[in-house]
Amino acid sequence: MEKKIIESYTVIPGNPEQAGVTIHEDGINFAFAVPEGQKAELIITNAEGKKKAEIPLPEQPAAGSLRAVLIRDLPDDAAGYYYLVKGRKELDPYAGLLGKDDCRIPDRKPAETVTEDILPDLRPEDLMIYKLHVKGFTKKAKIAAGLKGTFAGLGKMLPYIKGLGFNAVELMPAYEWCDRLRVQPFSAAREESGGRASAVKPVNYWGYSDVNYYFAPKRAYSADANPCAEFRELVRACHAESMELYMEFYFPGGTDPALAHAALRSWKMKYHVDGFHLIGDGVPLDLVIRDPMLSRTKLMIEFVDADRYYRGTVPVRRNLMLCNDEFEHTGRAFLKGDEGQTGKFAALIRRNPSSHAVVNYMANVNGFTLFDSVSYDWKHNEENGEDNRDGTVFNYSWNCGAEGPSRRKNVRELRLRQIRNALMYVFLSQGTPLLYAGDEQLNTQKGNNNAYCCDNPVGWLDWSSGRDSAAMTEFVKELTAYRRQNRIFHMPGELKGTDYRSLGMPDISFHDSRAWMCSFENVSRTLAVMYNGLYTQKEDREGAPGYYYVVYNAYWNPYRFALPDLPKGFSWFLAADTGRSAVFCREPELLRDQKYFEAAERTVCILEGRPGGEPAAEPAVPEEAP
Repeated sequence: MEKKIIESYTVIPGNPEQAGVTIHEDGINFAFAVPEGQKAELIITNAEGKKKAEIPLPEQPAAGSLRAVLIRDLPDDAAGYYYLVKGRKELDPYAGLLGKDDCRIPDRKPAETVTEDILPDLRPEDLMIYKLHVKGFTKKAKIAAGLKGTFAGLGKMLPYIKGLGFNAVELMPAYEWCDRLRVQPFSAAREESGGRASAVKPVNYWGYSDVNYYFAPKRAYSADANPCAEFRELVRACHAESMELYMEFYFPGGTDPALAHAALRSWKMKYHVDGFHLIGDGVPLDLVIRDPMLSRTKLMIEFVDADRYYRGTVPVRRNLMLCNDEFEHTGRAFLKGDEGQTGKFAALIRRNPSSHAVVNYMANVNGFTLFDSVSYDWKHNEENGEDNRDGTVFNYSWNCGAEGPSRRKNVRELRLRQIRNALMYVFLSQGTPLLYAGDEQLNTQKGNNNAYCCDNPVGWLDWSSGRDSAAMTEFVKELTAYRRQNRIFHMPGELKGTDYRSLGMPDISFHDSRAWMCSFENVSRTLAVMYNGLYTQKEDREGAPGYYYVVYNAYWNPYRFALPDLPKGFSWFLAADTGRSAVFCREPELLRDQKYFEAAERTVCILEGRPGGEPAAEPAVPEEAP
């Protein structure tokens, strides 16, 4: 292709090696993949999206199916572009910003000097993640009307999130996606004939779509029609608060792995995103995990064989993070008193491998909210218009005696206790805790466990806080503070279960009605976990307890746990009890009985072994070595 003048546009051969639009000193390069043997045109548009020029894409130069042109002296009123392939309009999958019906050309002005952005670079064991939907979280928040549902509005809410005790925010898809779906996310709906997925195209509220533009921040989430700058400012605001920001990406099967990989690199380099939660059958795991540019970036993945990538060596930083629903399912089953869960639950609260991190939660976008998990036995997705066939049927929920809203005092109190128990499960476990936004405020979706199409009050967080929700929010603040202040609950590696430093007791041990003995039989619904705080002696705050004893009673009756003997000069104190409305004691309470502790039905309690109190006996020799 020679130099051509097309309607005053100077067009010369471009560089096809980099897809998308690239700004150069001598012009703007447009590169687009065109199927072999087909013709394509680059359409330049103005600010209103109306066509200004039509420029053929030459067959040469080319790199595979990529063809390119470079346009010099592009007029200022040329604001957008798209392509025509066989007469069909196509948007650039590498576009960094979308307009209403076209792609927007990047800003050609020199970038303004900005304050240096310092990344927090937090370690997985120190993280506490708050996951949210940008629009749903801010739509009814008490902020200026023009900021509701936007990145800027979320920036105004960061003090609230930090005040809860969280230092990382995960966003559900916040890039451009198609607002209509061919297949519903997490849907069980199928047509009667052939078992094919329903052809219905519902409104897409969550953002898990089969048509995506991964390089572009979602324009609908922008308060001033400049989503790129607004998102960049949100990331900077997080970093200024020493908080990290993660993006969730859904790559369905068939996604171009090179495009997916390039998109993650773009968000990392352009916006300084701290991590990604990658889901879908099209995740290019090998490309992403082996990329040195992302080696310090958090990568949350549903299933990962870390040994395959590290070949048995211990990574310098555990940037790989296993994030699936195993903890949620086991934790909920144990919470409601199912049989055969104690052993699995004990393994999960201890799980914290050296090769990768683990993310634990009791509720997430897929399934019931935490409040609904103790309020409904059955999903209620009638509003979705699929005859309640969509959404998972495996909720592991229990309504505590009444389906849905209840005015019965005993039901309401039990539900609150179960929620406190569930939160204790997450934040007292090793690994990285994750809270789904609104669970601290008892947010409900009215039994809808698949609110993918509910861009309405069902899917928006209700900020009209009542007495119970305010109390739960305060409890979450206390719980995150307790975890943060006591290193034994968030260690950098897995506890070994042995006394490998000869400190008198193992770093972790399991107990029950007999000290140093724990029943993992099928009928067991109780568990006590003892932590030796001396293994963190150099890291814990001054005056921290020497020992911790966490009792989990998922049984519907009170249960008596045996207390291990403490070294001379130490005694057991009660620090927290979910059976109380004020869970954490202002001052630890000395136990009158230093041999046994009776936990009320369906409770989690924290006992601390501290100096003081009545003189304790010499440590008893356990019947079996711990």
